[in-house]
Amino acid sequence: MIQTRRKPLACLALGIAAWLHMLPLTAQAEPVAPIRALMITGGGWHDYDSQRTILSEGIGARTHIEWTVDFEGARDSGAKISRHENTDWASQFDVVVYNMCFSGVSDVEWIKRITEAHYTTGLPAVLLHCAMHSYRGQTDQWFEFAGVTSHRHEAHRPFTVENLQPAHPIMRPFPESWRTPQGELYEVAKVWPNATPLAHAYGQDTERHHPTIWTNQYGQARVFGTTIGHHNETMAAEEYLDLVTRGLLWSVEKLGTDGEPRPGYGPNDDGWMPLFDGATLHGWRASENKDSFSVADGKIVVDGPRSHLFYSGPVGEANFTNFEFKADVYTYPNANSGIFFHTQYQENGWPSVGYEAQVNATHRDARKTGSLYAVKDVMHDAPHQDHEWFTYYLRVTEDHILFKVHGETVLDYTEDPADISGTRKLSSGTIALQAHDPNSRIYFNNIYIRLLPHDSADAGSQ
Repeated sequence: MIQTRRKPLACLALGIAAWLHMLPLTAQAEPVAPIRALMITGGGWHDYDSQRTILSEGIGARTHIEWTVDFEGARDSGAKISRHENTDWASQFDVVVYNMCFSGVSDVEWIKRITEAHYTTGLPAVLLHCAMHSYRGQTDQWFEFAGVTSHRHEAHRPFTVENLQPAHPIMRPFPESWRTPQGELYEVAKVWPNATPLAHAYGQDTERHHPTIWTNQYGQARVFGTTIGHHNETMAAEEYLDLVTRGLLWSVEKLGTDGEPRPGYGPNDDGWMPLFDGATLHGWRASENKDSFSVADGKIVVDGPRSHLFYSGPVGEANFTNFEFKADVYTYPNANSGIFFHTQYQENGWPSVGYEAQVNATHRDARKTGSLYAVKDVMHDAPHQDHEWFTYYLRVTEDHILFKVHGETVLDYTEDPADISGTRKLSSGTIALQAHDPNSRIYFNNIYIRLLPHDSADAGSQ
């Protein structure tokens, strides 16, 4: 037999490769916190009711983001967003997207309260279309914040946007020229000193070019602006949503020099984000009998006396309002468990806050999987069997709760104020998995959440 010896460098390479192979896959893709974005929308002359959805869903499909939407004023160009009554209105957000037309608001102190929050704290901003025509008080502070001054627009017609800075990260993927589906070209009277035009378009009425895309530095705040918009067809275009997403990512410094999102901020399976890394309980916190939860073979094992495992990781800052949730679940005979939502950590006892989605195929409790426990129950017959994996899907929006098992709806519930008992209600909070008793063995795997937009006017805001 001929013996061979590996060269030292080859051995080293193989050793490194083996070591890398042993690392958890998620070590290189640790879940990151979503961008906390506030959208200010409403006002005159535009279909903001549709555009809030176009933008939140379109941008949400392209980056890792959590939306709060203030849709106030409807068609009132003189409306004042109630949030701005508070001087500390901006502290909980990473970026503000302005897609509104409040041209009738001229209160100088009101305008300053908005702009100074960006100037002094460095809060990034994205300004779209009629945001440039808003807040026309006896001050130029809003226009300096926006980066351009504009008071009027040309006739409604499509126009051709020409890329002036193809090497800029925002503009790298943008075409050399793009013809808008519809159009309303804004006339720009002034470009402020700290603004950098990235694209322009030729105006047939004014017979000159006007900036259409730019960046601006306002104090410590990065500002991205574009006058392109107005029509829903334009805002829903792939080119437009791609552009605005890159502008937003640039403003929060999550855009690479190649024009691609930084790790963790690209499209992620249509917005689904993992809560469990498949290897550890990192990002989870167990109560009382902490040994009732462990990880084995890539799954969470629930086996032991009463305890609850609360999500405490970075996704959504562990505080979810409107969301979709899914997990693969496996039950043993006589096992009882549950998935709590809109709950909060407590060290002992059954969670007193939020609702429970029951997990139970054959436990003596008559409330089976699919029950909104003790509120609207699936009695006696479970929609799955023990010793099989099933996907449990939860959707929670406003006052509505939907559960599915194996893709089939098992609960469709609209909360009625008469049903609310103390802290058992829809509000906001985290997710928790239940260890019910020492004879209940359950597995959880592939745990994901997708954050959905919510409107302050309809569902409150965070």
